[in-house]
Amino acid sequence: MKKLLMIIALMITTQVHSRTFFEHPNQLIIATKKDVKLMINNLFDKDLSDLVEVKKISKFGHYLLSSSPAIELKKFMDDFKSMTEVEWVAANRVYEGEYREMEPNDPVFSKQLHHPIISSEKAWDIATGEKEIVVAVTDDGFRLDHEDLKDSWYSNPNEIPGNNIDDDNNGYVDDVTGWDFNEGDNSPMSDSSAGSHGTHVAGIVAAGFDNGIGVTGFGPKIKVMPLKFYGKNTWTSAMVLESYTYAADNGAHIITTSYYIDNFVGDQAYEKALSYAYEKGLILFNSAGNGGARQSKRTEFKKLILVASSKTKAAWGSKPDQKSSFSNYGRGVDITAPGDPIHSTGRSLNYVDMSGTSMAAPNAAGLAALIWSVHPDFNRDQVVAKLFGSVDDIDGLNTKYKNLLGSGRINALKAVKDDLPQTSIRDSWYDRDKKTFNLHLKGALDPKTFNRRGGIVLKKRGTEEAINAVIENEYFLATNVLVLKVEELGTYDLVMKSSAFVDPFGQELDGDSNGNPGGDFTTSFLVR
Repeated sequence: MKKLLMIIALMITTQVHSRTFFEHPNQLIIATKKDVKLMINNLFDKDLSDLVEVKKISKFGHYLLSSSPAIELKKFMDDFKSMTEVEWVAANRVYEGEYREMEPNDPVFSKQLHHPIISSEKAWDIATGEKEIVVAVTDDGFRLDHEDLKDSWYSNPNEIPGNNIDDDNNGYVDDVTGWDFNEGDNSPMSDSSAGSHGTHVAGIVAAGFDNGIGVTGFGPKIKVMPLKFYGKNTWTSAMVLESYTYAADNGAHIITTSYYIDNFVGDQAYEKALSYAYEKGLILFNSAGNGGARQSKRTEFKKLILVASSKTKAAWGSKPDQKSSFSNYGRGVDITAPGDPIHSTGRSLNYVDMSGTSMAAPNAAGLAALIWSVHPDFNRDQVVAKLFGSVDDIDGLNTKYKNLLGSGRINALKAVKDDLPQTSIRDSWYDRDKKTFNLHLKGALDPKTFNRRGGIVLKKRGTEEAINAVIENEYFLATNVLVLKVEELGTYDLVMKSSAFVDPFGQELDGDSNGNPGGDFTTSFLVR
């Protein structure tokens, strides 16, 4: 009997955490500025073209095409690709299983322990912000009527509530307080199937500030745009794309998502969603993941800030600021924030503890929003540089994970001060398998002035000629490692010119790591 119960328990656990995806055979996502119906009519006979439904999912020419099984639309992807008026086309992926990254805890274990750890109260003594910053939370629903969230929601100023008219002509009728992309209506409220995750995340970012109720978010000027993209209906690429483009087009400064996205690698629609929002100037956060894995697949997304989780309390021999046992890590992780456990708003109009990188990501996003609110003159890149450069180094408490938890653990006090952060090289190494030399950054460079050529000089010992090395990879704000291809055997001396690499504030690289801008980074390495 015990063996049978163990097998049943294992089956249940496997089912709960199983995550799969497939490409819908009868759906395509297409980007074009032209008449989609005309394209369909040109491609199919009239009897078949009438079976293709077209749904516009952004005002800038993104459409979801759905057909009856008789057509199997996916087979015609190459035909659409060959049309000159089509910018891109992708299959609509369907994601099945549990993608939220949380571990619920008993609500009596603790209260808000994370704010003292990151010195939020001391930060608020200096400034609480002056500019309204909108954080789009993409999640499973929200208790809009929670007592500690009633004043936290972003309200669309260009939409008149309840008149059943798309007043601002953005394609969404009565989208006063966010949107439900999972069910296609203007109510992102939680329901019987979902909402505990989104409500908790929203409270971490922007629960009522100094209102004498419940918990607190990061500042009085921070608002949440509630975007429900996960719920009772099947979760798809189109829902994710539509939610990200909506946020970028309708006033959001930041998007935070706390979902398992390893399966999104190779999803063209998701990659387009990231690029669209990034190029519109938004900061994009996602949970680093709860699998305890090193360098998970999602680290391939370089426009996305991945947030690892640290502990907020001592338990079973662990200490605050140690990496949460469940948290992913690696050189592709960008930053760490408290996430284990976090006390925040609950779906049942209460307050609960939850743990997960799902809780860490909104803590980082909330602090980024506070930085932007306190420094309204900062641009997006400067906010990220300040966030990365104002951390506490927790490697001493995490010796097994040295250089694998991003820039460090967020610190609100340092983040709101006027001191400018420095960008430096935290580590470098030669990868024999890939034949590359790697420079691990601490902080952020300026993507606008970044040049892959001319800033790094390599000289092989025993030769007279020095060469200007070419950086293999592009640089985005969430790029942590610069990669050089070095294949020829020998010992090399490297000089990284500080003047060639500046941060978003215009400061030179702190190459000699003395705490001040300037000073070349120099090192030697062996290829054998």
